[in-house]
Order: sequence, then C-alpha cells, then structure tokens
Amino acid sequence: MEIKKLNAARGWIWVKHGYQLIMLNPLMAISFALIGALAIFTALRIPLLGPLVALLLMPVVIVGYMRVCRALEEEEEIELLHLFAGLRKHTAQLIALGGFLILGLLLSSMAMIMLGGEPLRNMLDGLNAASEPQMLLDAMWAAGSSVAISLMVGFALMCVLMLAFQYAPMLVYFNDLRPLAAMHASLSGSLRNILPYTVYNVIMQVIAVALSLLPFNLGMIVLLPLGLTSLYVSYRNIFPFAHELVPTPPDAPGTEA
Repeated sequence: MEIKKLNAARGWIWVKHGYQLIMLNPLMAISFALIGALAIFTALRIPLLGPLVALLLMPVVIVGYMRVCRALEEEEEIELLHLFAGLRKHTAQLIALGGFLILGLLLSSMAMIMLGGEPLRNMLDGLNAASEPQMLLDAMWAAGSSVAISLMVGFALMCVLMLAFQYAPMLVYFNDLRPLAAMHASLSGSLRNILPYTVYNVIMQVIAVALSLLPFNLGMIVLLPLGLTSLYVSYRNIFPFAHELVPTPPDAPGTEA
C-alpha cells in the first residue's frame, strides 16, 4: 500500500477541506458527530467496565463517522445507517483494534510506574491532595529526576500510540488491513508526514482556543466535527485508494496539493 509524503502546507489544506466537507451538509455533519460522542459518553457511564467498553467501541464509532465523511465526499445521500458501518463490516477487527489500544495504554502506564517507582506514586498522591498551584509545583519539584524521566517516557509512548491508532480504524475498514498492520501503517504514515501533521495540530489548537471563548461550550459543536472531517481528509491524502494510484486531475477528490 502506498503511503504518500506531503509538504508542510498540506496541514492547512486538511483543515480547509475538513471545513468544506462539513459545509456540504452542516446539519448532518454536526449532528452525527454529536451522536458519536454521545455513544462514547454513554459507554463511559457503564458501571466498572465503562472506560474499557468505550475504548473497545471507539474504533467502531470513528469508522461510522468516517463513512459519513466518505458519503459527503462522494455526494451520496447521508443516512443514519452510515454511523453503524463499523457494525456491518470488519466489526471483530475494529473491536480488536480497541483491545490493542487498551493494551498500549496499559503498557505505557506500566512503563511510567516502573521508571518512576515510589517517587512517582508520592508525587501523584501529592497532586491529588494539592489544592493550590504552589502545592502542585512543590510536589513535582520534590519528586526528583526519576519522575521527570518516567513522565517523558510515558508521554513519548502515548504519542506513538496515538499516531499508531489515529488512522488505523479507517485502514481496517476502507483498506481491509488487519489491526496490527493498520496500526503499523498509521504510525508510518504519521511519521512520514510529521511536518504537515505538526502544522495541522498547531492550527487545530489555535482554532480550539478561539472556539473555547464561546459561551456554554458551544465551540465543541464545531470543533468535534471539524477534527473528524479533517482527520478523514488527511487519511485520504496520505493513504490513497487503489484506483487513485494512477494519475488523476489536480481537482479530483482528495488529490489537491
């Protein structure tokens, strides 16, 4: 499977084209994003096993919205059934992908605990008990260098896991890859395009700060679908479908430079 390497400016194009996808059908794009978020929130409310169920179902929910994005791109009629696409194709592989996500989070946490040891646990206890910023600073200062190393390692592992997961649901659903192969391709595609990805993240964070100024968290109504649609656009750019491996006009869907 071809993985394209794109220039840094493509990060802005992902955001722009994500917005353009939303504007093809704003009501549906925003409503379906909120329905997906509600599904994850509902799973989190399940007693004891809520977080595990939410993580297992997350790839299924993401694929559902990516199918909506595909319908918007192809100018298909959007149906509620699109949100359940992950329950109709490759369901077991998508849930397995959620299992690998849980395993990755556990391994990252274990690595942090092993490296941080008792000082890390003491710092976490101090953070839980702290009520003032100065108390937080004192707890982190007293923790020592081993805690700083463990936090950096944990952060690095979480970043790698995030990059390996972000495109994996689409690669399983649209490209028929197995979960581990999809995670490997997602990580490779993300690292190969680290420059546009960095530009994209900076732009999205600026947009998030601007939208946070809106009252009653109304900015999330725009930020959530924009994040999902722009993620779909970046996936389509980095991992072209098989029929797009032949030369296509510059204005063809998903091919703009």
